[in-house]
Amino acid sequence: MKTKKTKHFRNKTLKIYAIPSSDKDIKAIIDISAVKHNVQYLKKKTGTDIMPVLKADAYGHGLVEMARHLRLMGIKYIGVATLGEAILLRDSGDKGRILAWLYDVDGPELKNAFHLDIDIAIFDEQTIPQFIRLIPKHKIIKVTMFVDTGINRAGIPYDKAMDAFIEVSKCKQIQVEGMMSHLVCSGIKNSPIVNEQLRKFRDLRSRLAEINIIPPLVHIANTGGCLNYDVSDFTLSRPGSAIYGIPALPKINNNLRLVMTVKSYIVQLKYVNKGEGIGYDWKYTTPRRIRVAVLPIGYADIIPRSTSGKLYIYINKTRRKVLGTISMDQIIVEAKDTDKINDENIIIFGNGKNCPQTIFDVAKQGDTIPLEVLCHTGNRINRVYVK
Repeated sequence: MKTKKTKHFRNKTLKIYAIPSSDKDIKAIIDISAVKHNVQYLKKKTGTDIMPVLKADAYGHGLVEMARHLRLMGIKYIGVATLGEAILLRDSGDKGRILAWLYDVDGPELKNAFHLDIDIAIFDEQTIPQFIRLIPKHKIIKVTMFVDTGINRAGIPYDKAMDAFIEVSKCKQIQVEGMMSHLVCSGIKNSPIVNEQLRKFRDLRSRLAEINIIPPLVHIANTGGCLNYDVSDFTLSRPGSAIYGIPALPKINNNLRLVMTVKSYIVQLKYVNKGEGIGYDWKYTTPRRIRVAVLPIGYADIIPRSTSGKLYIYINKTRRKVLGTISMDQIIVEAKDTDKINDENIIIFGNGKNCPQTIFDVAKQGDTIPLEVLCHTGNRINRVYVK
């Protein structure tokens, strides 16, 4: 193992180790040209600037590398969920605007963030006095107020938002940069729930403007909001999955391009006699003597175990059934006489052009959504960024 970096945490020095990229043979090919296309489309569609959301390791696409490529595209704002993710980006050398909206007000990450020029969302009006007390002397903190307009997760309750804005705006050490909320079901067009959220959000903006509180960055649109609603009167939009080609509902959107292709390879070829079981619990029994290929990828990497008995992959452009239960580290696939050891022309899912099977198909076979599959991209997968 090689030492990746040293990180200080709670007065302890921890060495963080990682598998070297050269030792990772499972590949996730990340198409940066597709990312650029998606960003440009979303800007045009929304009529706003874009704050790509890179939470959960950029939905499995790699937080630090995705941020670097997006900055090269001219992206000024990046959103993450946790302050830990924002601090990691700062530690990587990112100097652009970063907004984070989840943290423990009593934890060390908030104090660290105050010194790293990170935009911080206030999502609980009850913590405002403590938040203000923690700000170091002579520091001005950029704050976004996270208002709950109906999703009923983290966020300042709508009926308390006005008072919270007023309280925060009185603090000379706080610069109110933003106002944000999150949509409930924006994958559905013309949803009465979403329409009411938008009405309340706009009404709050108007009432704040009447008392001269005008945050320059106002945003509520997630991916579905970008694709299905008119949000052009806001200054920012916060697409997450759409950056990677995935709309709010689990179906392909022809205006977006899928970004990730996952490839594996063959480590063993052998014959299994008729009537033999394959894998744990012998969920599959061979109907005849068959040749099988062993691939070093499993549910510890990205393939949902729930796809067992339903999953297919592509080897040399031909569709092959995955046999038996998905293991942690390997899958067993029906093989042809032309298959070879170390054959790398194997795609688990692609972009619809390099392989008919996409992340949507794998998610459907696993009775889940594409984002859950992507967020489980394991650290044994080598991400390769191509343009």
